Amino acid sequence: MPRFFFNVLRNKIRILLFDYKIEISQFSIQKISIQKKILIDLIYQKNYLLLEDCIQNKKIENLKNLLKNLQSFKKKKIIFIYIYSYLVNIHEFNLANIYHKLLCRSIDRNCFFYFQISTLSQSNISKFKIYSQTLKFQLIYFFLLFRDEKKFIKTILKYDHHLKLNNKDEEFKKYLRNRDLSIIGPLSKKINCNNKEFKNNIIIRFKNNNFLTSRDCNPNIIYLNGTASKKYFEKKSYLSKGNNLIWVIYINKSLYKTFRINNNFNNRFADNTAAILFTSFTELNLLQKVLLDLILFNPRKIKLYNFNIKLTKETQIGYGIHNTLKKQMKNTITFNHNQIVMFDFINFFYKKRIIFLDNNLKSIIKNGKNNYLKKLEKTWKK
Repeated sequence: MPRFFFNVLRNKIRILLFDYKIEISQFSIQKISIQKKILIDLIYQKNYLLLEDCIQNKKIENLKNLLKNLQSFKKKKIIFIYIYSYLVNIHEFNLANIYHKLLCRSIDRNCFFYFQISTLSQSNISKFKIYSQTLKFQLIYFFLLFRDEKKFIKTILKYDHHLKLNNKDEEFKKYLRNRDLSIIGPLSKKINCNNKEFKNNIIIRFKNNNFLTSRDCNPNIIYLNGTASKKYFEKKSYLSKGNNLIWVIYINKSLYKTFRINNNFNNRFADNTAAILFTSFTELNLLQKVLLDLILFNPRKIKLYNFNIKLTKETQIGYGIHNTLKKQMKNTITFNHNQIVMFDFINFFYKKRIIFLDNNLKSIIKNGKNNYLKKLEKTWKK
């Protein structure tokens, strides 16, 4: 019983001080017309017109004036992110990126909120290492953060090169030792796993070949998110031992406990993916979470294939929940999986040589964020 009351109190304090994720997520899934109405109610018509003029005429000075006007608002932190979310949800990605930069410049860098919304970069990590020594952060860390959030921070900052691993993690680490990993993404380009580049590699997918209409490489490791976990549970043939499948790794702990079954696979839970920093309160997508999990185990090499970070709507049929091309073309993206955050993660890991990229994704990253966001707008504004 005392533990129950402690958790209730902790959750209330979190929401009061820094945990706005649910509130922002609920805003982001509303219809655009509802989001607009919520913004007008919160920031008043005068300030909303500054934002609207900036959207229509790209007057960046209006964004600066808007941020200045909002500094005195009681719920300014949530309002700041609502505006960022709104710009992403109407697919004004370049403008959203400019707004985000201005926002980060306008707020106190010696506070937890700054590191929640700032870009993942070596510069910001260095700043956070200094901030993490403060009493303010220590109180948040030891009394308010959850275990998986603490482990995320340790992963990003490399506080501890000898993180304590459970038995399943140790077994997984041995499996990856001195091996090259190839992570194959959703694009429809055919991958020939008989090529020399793949011959002795560990193949990782987020969906099993049994779910794809056009099969290619047989994976050794599969990561399951919420939707895939349920499919696995409902369809006994969703995962097949096949030729090579050995490991099934869950991202969601409750689904791991609910849906894991006795089988011939090695099952484990990736428990360091609760990103509390550098995300602007968005949910990391599956690739980001997979990379966070894998870097704990120091494999020799990780290389990505068949990803273009949402520059096309079309993927292999059967890869996601949209199982026809027609449904894929009606798909949309929202702030809850913010592609600006996604680009920053991939760019950071690539520059640190934590990951390697195929030629297509390497070209996207090397051509820079502004060029990427222009292409993203061209795809998703259709």
